[in-house]
Amino acid sequence: MAQARSGRPSTGVREALLKATEEALGEAGLALSTKEISRRAGVAESSIFYHFGDRLGLLQAVIGLHLPAFADAAAVLGAPEGAAAEADPGAELEADLAALLARLERFYRRIMPILGAVQSDAQLRGLLAKRGGEVGPHLALGAVADAVRARQATGRLPAALDPSAAALLLVGAAHQRALHAHLLGEAAARFLPPVATVACTFARAFR
Repeated sequence: MAQARSGRPSTGVREALLKATEEALGEAGLALSTKEISRRAGVAESSIFYHFGDRLGLLQAVIGLHLPAFADAAAVLGAPEGAAAEADPGAELEADLAALLARLERFYRRIMPILGAVQSDAQLRGLLAKRGGEVGPHLALGAVADAVRARQATGRLPAALDPSAAALLLVGAAHQRALHAHLLGEAAARFLPPVATVACTFARAFR
């Protein structure tokens, strides 16, 4: 249960807690221990609740550190067309999809320990369900779906393509690649098609 916030926060405490959380999850696996995180950060355990409200708020903040990379990934797909697109729109779509998938995969690789921590912790799952639309993986789907709509608005994707379904396929592919890499390391490359092949398949289907 979150403790009441009071007083003035110390400079650098929030940043130290975020760094310690990423390090702890990356090294220790799935458990999210506030005692361990505060120990690593060199601050009182109560500082976590002061700055973030609860453990889910802490994880949200860590994910937030990487959201600019996710936004940049989605923007690739909806960016205005250029001369290269006019010359070969099919090749341009494949290149943009490959860039999108690669960037989404990098994003999910960074936050995979956080997703694992939520999945393995009943209390965190309960908090996530309770907060409904405030947080969760569906927000990623919305951003990519918006990028699909932006591309449709320029005529570079067919109007009949369902943006939400397209987003689910793209985000799902990137997430699965990241999950395999998280679990299998470099060996995952033996079982997965290259990003360029996945992008080519999607481009043909979407056209």
